[in-house]
Amino acid sequence: MLRGLLSKEQTLTNGYSITNYNSDNALSQNSINSMAFDKNGFLWLATKWGIVRFDGKNFREYNPENSAALLWNEYSLPQREPGTDRLFFKPVFDTAHILTITDDYQMVKDPVRSATTHRQFVTSNNHLFFYNSIYNTYGVAYKQLFDKLVTSYAPITVNERQAYFYDAGLCYFFDETTRSIKELREITGHKLKLQFITGDIYFFIDDQYRVFAYKNGVLQKSIRCAANLRPFFIKTAEALADPVQASLKIRRDGRHTLMLCKDTILLLQLVNNVLDYKILAAGIPVKDIKCMIYDEGYQALYIGTLTNGLYVLKLHEFERLFFNDTRFIANSQSMQIELPGSRIFTPTGILNYSNNDHILFPDTHNFGKQAWMQASDGSIWLSEFDSLKRTDIHLTSFETLKPLGSYLTGIVETKNKDIIYSNKHQVFRRHGTTDTILLNDSDFVHVEIQTLKEVSRNILWIGTSAGLFVCDLSKHLLRPVGGLEKMNIEIIHVAKDSSIWIGTYGQGFYKFYKDHFIRMPMDSRKCLVTAHCFMEDRQGYFWISSNKGLVRVGKKELDNYAAGLQQGVYYYYVDKSYGFSTNEFNGRCTPCGIVTSDNFFSLPSLDGLVRFNPDSVHFSLPDKPIFVEFLRANEKRVLVKNKLELTRDSNQLIFEISTPYFGNRFNLHLEYTIKGLNDNWYPLPDDGKLILTNLNSGNYILTVRSQNPYAHYTYSTFHLTILPYWYEQVWFKCLLGGLAIGTFLLFFRLRYNYQVKRAELLQQKVNERTMQLSESNRVKELMISAILHDLRSPLRFLHMLARRMYSKHKTSSDEELSQILLQFDKATNEIYDFTQGFFVFTNMQKEGFVIHRQKIVLREMVNEIISLCEVGAHIQKNTFKNLVPSPITLNTDASLLNLVLRNLADNANKYTFEGVITIEAVTDEFTTRIIITDGGDSMDKELVARILDKSYNPSQHGMGWGYKIIIEILARLHGTLDIVPGNDRGNIITITFENKG
Repeated sequence: MLRGLLSKEQTLTNGYSITNYNSDNALSQNSINSMAFDKNGFLWLATKWGIVRFDGKNFREYNPENSAALLWNEYSLPQREPGTDRLFFKPVFDTAHILTITDDYQMVKDPVRSATTHRQFVTSNNHLFFYNSIYNTYGVAYKQLFDKLVTSYAPITVNERQAYFYDAGLCYFFDETTRSIKELREITGHKLKLQFITGDIYFFIDDQYRVFAYKNGVLQKSIRCAANLRPFFIKTAEALADPVQASLKIRRDGRHTLMLCKDTILLLQLVNNVLDYKILAAGIPVKDIKCMIYDEGYQALYIGTLTNGLYVLKLHEFERLFFNDTRFIANSQSMQIELPGSRIFTPTGILNYSNNDHILFPDTHNFGKQAWMQASDGSIWLSEFDSLKRTDIHLTSFETLKPLGSYLTGIVETKNKDIIYSNKHQVFRRHGTTDTILLNDSDFVHVEIQTLKEVSRNILWIGTSAGLFVCDLSKHLLRPVGGLEKMNIEIIHVAKDSSIWIGTYGQGFYKFYKDHFIRMPMDSRKCLVTAHCFMEDRQGYFWISSNKGLVRVGKKELDNYAAGLQQGVYYYYVDKSYGFSTNEFNGRCTPCGIVTSDNFFSLPSLDGLVRFNPDSVHFSLPDKPIFVEFLRANEKRVLVKNKLELTRDSNQLIFEISTPYFGNRFNLHLEYTIKGLNDNWYPLPDDGKLILTNLNSGNYILTVRSQNPYAHYTYSTFHLTILPYWYEQVWFKCLLGGLAIGTFLLFFRLRYNYQVKRAELLQQKVNERTMQLSESNRVKELMISAILHDLRSPLRFLHMLARRMYSKHKTSSDEELSQILLQFDKATNEIYDFTQGFFVFTNMQKEGFVIHRQKIVLREMVNEIISLCEVGAHIQKNTFKNLVPSPITLNTDASLLNLVLRNLADNANKYTFEGVITIEAVTDEFTTRIIITDGGDSMDKELVARILDKSYNPSQHGMGWGYKIIIEILARLHGTLDIVPGNDRGNIITITFENKG
């Protein structure tokens, strides 16, 4: 769990700034038992509520809720054994559960140390002490001593295998390596006042404040103590009567021994066999100190307390010279000149390096604040009350040399000792005691002169409010310099290698390179948009002051950038936490900064002069490893490995990224890029949490880097695979492709089959239509044959009657002729009825034919039919009998039924000779039957069967269309036909209709 930093910072005046982290702003609990740095530079805190890791900005907590290995809440953190790079954590109330951390920062149980019996955690100087071999050897003889060793706070350890223990006037040395216990007889009977370890030396201070030093249990007589250290021992011992408790005021951090004496922290050091000290911080407002760490690289003290969390004291390496005056004008500094006696002359007074005995000028002085100069002869040139003046190094008197009309804006001494100076619009030359105007206000239209610099012999550069000009002093020629038009020139600096650098107000800074001005890259905070001063130290660095602090940069880096050999430049930012009171430095003054005789740099600010030794300032570069530790996906925390696979369901990914850095956070330039999205680099958020949303499926490479000087970077790379949804995967796409191809082939096959089927059906229809047409033609031919066949007999009969009438009309009697005409009439009527009936049959084959039902008297219809058949019956010598009862009626189509009965009667007459044909009818509750009986030849039974199952085909049987017509008409009239042929002669034909009311 990461907690963001919301700390309070307080800058004090006694040599350090202090930052407090507690439960109000960052920590979950204020009681810190012990602390240690790990191999990568993280600071670990063992508290009464879990374990905390600090990277200089954010805290990560380990507790029983988020780490399974933590079974308890309160832990201690022993010092690392020299030569090891692992940390161990011990629960305060458990001796069999020692924890350690893995390389990927997971808390696990250490199996070796947890399994070791007879170990003692010594709280006085924070070591695990193992004494198995000693216990096995002396467990019985020294039983009481071991019992006290377990319960006492008096043991003090050199390391995990060596310890010293004072008890009741006796002091023992335990050495697990040699399995020995040794009594230190030189101090037997001495009363303990203080004891501590420095390096591997044990120091015993008795009640007379005599110092005894031991190494490996052997008295070191050559080691002595510095005399001025004794008062601190006395104060510490007197503050606590119990020597064990007093000794707890002297802490070790693994490499240093730190002594707390009231409100002062001292570093105890053994130098050339002399125990000496260095005061790290005095007047500290921190109470209840439990543990301390001194980091020389960061020049910082880390203090863990029992009641108020963690304090970080940043020791000041910069100092501020200022007047004890509340007026802004007193301490807003500009030019400065060093005077003898460790003093600095400023426009408002004289400051002393000791910050005592300052001299503040009265208001009667009105020195110009833009340009001063100390000439090669030691004289000081300045302006006061709009006049050029000169004084000596002791400020004995001020000589007025020339009225200027305004204050001095620039002044330089040339190679030939001439003085070139300027006001806002004019440039003057002083040769000896003669002053001449070198450039007049007509040469500088609408601009103000702000600084002068002789960059080479007789070549003067003039910086103005609107650009840069070059004056050739030997030829009196003035010309503007291209490339910096309309820029407000703050400073012209000629470096040790004669390269020229230009600082502007609001437009950045430039190098003059190959007759061009190359703009230098901007820092991340854009401090250098205004560059007041360039100070070059002996290590090859520029110190550039600005309105937002002080920047240190390698000049070689800037040169490489100007030459196109380097892409980025690393700027190291120094702010007021280093010991000065404001980040705003003053500019547009000559000199803009000075190097004093003690090799300190002195720069003017809005609140005094800032002094520091550039060669001794500690710089902490962000060169530690970068860790991409945890990933939170859909509110689930996942431990990050080098490679990780996630599903597309993880809409928001939160990476927890950290790197240990305890310097100024503005110098930690963390950037990230994600290959797979683009190749751009973006700044990492301050809280170390990188949030990515809605990543598409694919492979990504997350790279985080921190910048170091000379374009060197520390990288951390993490591979991430976002798995596609199942419908985005290759197999599914292949399946879709296969299905698409299969669907297309199936569609093509079905379409092909459909077209083939359609072609077959079309061909079948064509064939059927062809057959139907052929059949129709055959039917037409057969119908014509049938018509001719059925009409031939009556027509032949008419022909016979006509011949008979023709041959006998003159000789025949009227009665005979009338009889012939009657027969002729009946024959023609029969032909008419036949054609009419055939016409009805043909109409019946058409669509839309309608049956017209009506009630008919069956006997009357039979009489009409017999009447029509008389001519044929006469020829065949047959007799028709109508045996149909008069009451029988039918509800049917009269014309169709007439056609059926006439055909049946005609057939019976045709195939009967000299016989009797009867037509009778029988009715009951359900049916009405019409029965026709003839005496002709019996019909063929196979033919009868075909007629009754409707498979009769006139073209196959050659018997005409009579029965074909009869069968179709009866189907329309819902009647049935039955034929019973006789054995020898005669046939009985029955037509049956259902009575439907």
